Amino acid sequence: MSATGDLLAQIIDLARRKGLKQKDLAERAGLSPESISRAKKTGDMHLSSLMELARVVGLKLCLSPDQPVLDRINQGSLFK
Repeated sequence: MSATGDLLAQIIDLARRKGLKQKDLAERAGLSPESISRAKKTGDMHLSSLMELARVVGLKLCLSPDQPVLDRINQGSLFK
């Protein structure tokens, strides 16, 4: 599964646990239910749509450092 597909699956899972059906999630995010279905099938979605879906369920998308790379940066050995 793609990274987008993984994120979408997590958002949909949390929405279900909060009692939201996929249709309701889509509508609250200003999307069509078909757009979520399409994204689930293709594993692709606009970042802005994914961010809005996350917002609806109380999540925020963000980047975090890749720990092994961060460790190498902090040790000064990234390019050695």
